[in-house]
Amino acid sequence: MAKTGKKSFLFDPKSINNIEKYIHFAQKKGKSSGLQIRISYTHDSGLNLSVSGPKDKINLFEHQMRAFIEELEM
Repeated sequence: MAKTGKKSFLFDPKSINNIEKYIHFAQKKGKSSGLQIRISYTHDSGLNLSVSGPKDKINLFEHQMRAFIEELEM
């Protein structure tokens, strides 16, 4: 059985128009992976995703999220 954990990710979107896309992608991936995600956004800090669940799924989620953002920002 995988160990559970908690991790926070902070993303600073280059375009305010992409924030909705980030949130939708995070919710979709989190739901399909069985992760719990708390989302907050502040203008100063950016988008903060607090993720809890199995550590291997959190790591996979992080890589998928970073790849999605990198592709969207190009």
